[in-house]
Amino acid sequence: MRTPDKAQLDSAISRLLEAGVSGQVFPGATGCIGYVAGGERIFAEGAAGHLGLDRSLGVVRKDTVYDLASLTKPFIAIAALVAEAKKLVDLDRPAETVIGDLRGGPSADVTLRHLLSHSAGLSAWGGLYLDVPHTPGSAAARRWVVAEAGRRRERPSGVAVEYSDLGYIIAGAMLAAMSGRPLDRLVADLVTIPLGIQDEVFFPSSNLAPSRATAGKRIAPTERCEFRGRILRGEVHDENAAVLGGIAGHAGLFGTALGVAKFGRAVLDVIAGKSDVFPRETLLAALEPRVGTTYRMGWDGKSPTGSTAGTRMDESAFGHLGFTGTSIWCDPARNVVVVLLSNRVHPSRANKRIQGFRPAFHDGVLGVYDGSFGAAATG
Repeated sequence: MRTPDKAQLDSAISRLLEAGVSGQVFPGATGCIGYVAGGERIFAEGAAGHLGLDRSLGVVRKDTVYDLASLTKPFIAIAALVAEAKKLVDLDRPAETVIGDLRGGPSADVTLRHLLSHSAGLSAWGGLYLDVPHTPGSAAARRWVVAEAGRRRERPSGVAVEYSDLGYIIAGAMLAAMSGRPLDRLVADLVTIPLGIQDEVFFPSSNLAPSRATAGKRIAPTERCEFRGRILRGEVHDENAAVLGGIAGHAGLFGTALGVAKFGRAVLDVIAGKSDVFPRETLLAALEPRVGTTYRMGWDGKSPTGSTAGTRMDESAFGHLGFTGTSIWCDPARNVVVVLLSNRVHPSRANKRIQGFRPAFHDGVLGVYDGSFGAAATG
């Protein structure tokens, strides 16, 4: 059996990212592919560019931390599956029996299962942060946002699947209420600590996060936020998550490419029966596409045409994107995970070049992977 050339993959990832910097897709980025060879889990990594347009901030390193944005959702979904296996939560319990502010309202009957699979009938998004009548981050603000999200319901549960940030806002609140643990504590206890990535994937506003002295200078800035009147660095980009205190079900996690890749690698290992860190049968059921869509519980699949996963990724692949310029794709057929992290929204979300770069990056990385090792590396 041939041994994969990690150095070649390291170089290829960096080279692809450098092309993205040159093409002004982002100021800088990191990437990682996690695979198995000879029974060993290997992670090839690359980095390119600067933390921001202000080059005095420094260059991007492999351990640079990026705002994961909606890449938070797979972590939340996996935490929910583990919590259910440990009997900490009930995925089918109506929301009104968990959160009093939803009692008797439009979303009284929604469940975690509905919310995590985007089938609760809630609106995709809403600028709730603009109308919060309380101090951002306060308990009153969090209650108001969750209650208001529950009022933004468009159809009954289970009728159709529509991606919804608002659904994951409610899901995060329900997980915390049912488990009796703050959401950041739950994610740490059930996902990041068991995987040993608690210093690589974390909520910066959490007291569980690495110290500012340790992590602060590694964090790449995102956008100049009109709502907050400053360029954001080390605070969540998503405005609704910000008024929730930076810890929410739909956004809030920050991480390194390696940390996110280790998470994806763990999911693939469970699927392959090589690990029991997550409940396998529950995970397999959660990863089944919802009828008529590409969505899974906490994940998405390849679109029939124009997928951000590119053309090389197998049809069985699943992944997720983040608005800030992040993505993860897991390919069970190849048994590989590919991660791309960037701050493409720095200094403005008007930069859309990431849309063309993502599939090209995935095709480029897998092209080198397939060409170098082929089936011998599928371990």
